[in-house]
Amino acid sequence: MKNYKKGLLALAILSTMSLMAADDKTIYVNTLDDEDGTNPAKCSLREAIKTAEMRQAYGGCSAGQIYSTVPNVIQLEAGEYKLSKELRPNSDVIIIGKEPADYSRPDVLTNNYPAETALKTTISGQGVSRIFNTIYDNKPSLSLKNLILKDGSSLKDTNNSVGGAIYAGGVTTLTNVSILNAKAKNGAAIYLNDATSSLTVNFGVFDGNTAEQGSVLGMTCADNLLFTTRTIEITGASFLNNGATNSTSTFSFCGQPSVTFTANTITNNIANPDSGSIIQFSQLTPQGKVNFSDNSTLSLLSNTIVKNNAWATLLYGYNGAKSISNNILAYNNGKSCRYADGDVSEVTDSGVVVGYNALTLAAGNDQCELANSLTKEGKDYSLDVSNINFSSILYDLEQPSESTSFMPMYFPKNLGTEKDLVDIGFTGCSTADQRGVTRIIAQNSTGENDISNSCDIGSTEILRLTANNLSANNTSVTVALASYQNELDIYNKLIADPKTNQDYIPYYKIQSENYSNLIKYTKSEQKYRTIFIDPFIANIPTEIITQDSNGKMVREVKHLSADNYTVTAKSLGLGLLTDGKFNGNPDPNLHCEWNANLKKILMWRTDDAVTVSGDNEFCSYTLTLKSDPNITSTAYLIGNLVNIAPSTTDTTLNIEAGSTKPIDVDLLQYANDDGDGNAAALITKPNKPKFYINSKGEELPIRITTDLDPVVITADRSGACPGTDNKYTCYGGKIHIQLKNTLDPFSYKVKYLVYDADGLASNEGTITLENSGTAANSPRVSGGGSFGWLSLVGLIGLAGYRRMKMNKKA
Repeated sequence: MKNYKKGLLALAILSTMSLMAADDKTIYVNTLDDEDGTNPAKCSLREAIKTAEMRQAYGGCSAGQIYSTVPNVIQLEAGEYKLSKELRPNSDVIIIGKEPADYSRPDVLTNNYPAETALKTTISGQGVSRIFNTIYDNKPSLSLKNLILKDGSSLKDTNNSVGGAIYAGGVTTLTNVSILNAKAKNGAAIYLNDATSSLTVNFGVFDGNTAEQGSVLGMTCADNLLFTTRTIEITGASFLNNGATNSTSTFSFCGQPSVTFTANTITNNIANPDSGSIIQFSQLTPQGKVNFSDNSTLSLLSNTIVKNNAWATLLYGYNGAKSISNNILAYNNGKSCRYADGDVSEVTDSGVVVGYNALTLAAGNDQCELANSLTKEGKDYSLDVSNINFSSILYDLEQPSESTSFMPMYFPKNLGTEKDLVDIGFTGCSTADQRGVTRIIAQNSTGENDISNSCDIGSTEILRLTANNLSANNTSVTVALASYQNELDIYNKLIADPKTNQDYIPYYKIQSENYSNLIKYTKSEQKYRTIFIDPFIANIPTEIITQDSNGKMVREVKHLSADNYTVTAKSLGLGLLTDGKFNGNPDPNLHCEWNANLKKILMWRTDDAVTVSGDNEFCSYTLTLKSDPNITSTAYLIGNLVNIAPSTTDTTLNIEAGSTKPIDVDLLQYANDDGDGNAAALITKPNKPKFYINSKGEELPIRITTDLDPVVITADRSGACPGTDNKYTCYGGKIHIQLKNTLDPFSYKVKYLVYDADGLASNEGTITLENSGTAANSPRVSGGGSFGWLSLVGLIGLAGYRRMKMNKKA
């Protein structure tokens, strides 16, 4: 599912925010006004950028990072920052808008907290100013996240009317950034200057940007008499309504670029119908030759490029390497692909590799011009849509919503035929679709009506309910409960802390309730050696198409939860997977059951057998959409039941100096075998003991692993330890401990372990024998066989004392 990097990582980050506050070096902007040193009580964006450059407090901003090797982070609030002139960062900065998130509910795509919302922070050039310029002096890196950049313009810059929103001289990274209505003569949204510049885009919307050349992207072509080399990676973004009829291009490439477009939507953009192109990737253009290296590369992977208006949507020539795979590159006005160097039909080396695209191959307005050798006999596996209407295989442009990650995009129609774009049998598409939804390649469903999930052509993947095989082992219940309690304590502490960011409180309260329930129901619902399996965590939900009150199509993702899906589970038995199917025998002692309280499937046995090496325990489980029971998917649960070792804890026992009386202790009160769970749930051995009992019925679970000559240890009973440890002596009942010498002033540490009923040994626990004759904070504690110099002095003193007594007697 979508990689928001939330989940456990986000929990850890949120949980430690209060603890990190004292070391926070973030520069917080607290005014929307475009101030510059005029109000010491407020920190503006412009002042924050200057604070980052100076690496000391400025205006109303506190100092951030002081080391030049560490970029400063500038945090903005929600609202619109209106600029009077361009911003000129001169040091590496990361500028972050208000997090577009709602922590009171889960996201419809990921089913994780928080839910994604629309962007909340805007920086505006007000149509009179460029927004960012990083071409001067240090050419710093600029990283922007969760922002809208709108109405940037460089048209009033008479020297360099380029880069209406961003004029980049360094490494530029945009994450969830939208650029709207930017204007320039070249590179309206972004212009890359010099060989030091590069661009990475992850998610965002580029809408309404216009320039004579490169309405979205322009760049320098040569630096120091050499082709400018740079890397450009654009992933998961929507580009629409950019350009005008006098624009020569939307994306203008030159120099020696390495360009990757992955899972983007490029639609309704405009360039000159007689000479303009949307993606210009060629040396020869109608405007003349450009500096363009034969070593340039272009990768188009899993994009939807439709309904653009230009002489050529993709203009390419023989220069450079071009890879075109899993794209919808069709339904454009003008050639969808045009070969800049003339007739390509008989060209043997056009530098193009194609495969699994949806293309218009027939000659005509929308044709994708390719060499005959590439498409001969269908060897490129492309779907020729020459005679297929757009509306037959694609829905209309879906407007931004939660289900589209707030970007406009197209979705394919699942017709269940060879003439649609869904599940084409290809596995080389982008790893995630434009929304960030993982394109899971699943062939492990067991239901009769389930089919394997493979790539859809284009930028989006239809979410089709898919249950995957889930594998798990049983783990210690006591460890799990301790972990839950620790998490509960953290969340409750954060809720009670008045310094906690109030945006997170709803989420913390939900998590507090979740962990309270986990503790409560794990204790009450556990079986013996239980595997707890979440059937929602690694699967794909379904999305359905409905109509709103106005008859408009609405896409709704039915996220994976017990509210939306019925879960059932069935025991299959012990065996293996053979060719993806269960091959084994039924086992009446194996059980699988959906537990509504824990919201998990429980797998357990009613005997105490562990899983035999080489085999697995198998159940099947089924997810069924409650609102439409015809939507269902089934897969395997593959379990491995193991014996959880018992555990011991450390303890301290007090020895009275000079006393001959032994200490009697029940060491089993410091040990437990509760990790396996509730033995009462066993049918074959409902009264199974926790600790080792030998064949004579004697409980002998304790083994002392430290041999200390000054310490005498006996027990109520003793005998051989279990299994391969039978060469050692084990004890049962109370353990009796005393010192050999009543004058011994030392404290000692004794190690021990215990065996469970199946003969599995625990960790080592430590018994500290604290001698009242040992001075407070004294280092005179022996662990057996080694001691410090003070201990040596003590022994010498004791020997001297004895020698003196002997001399007196003589």
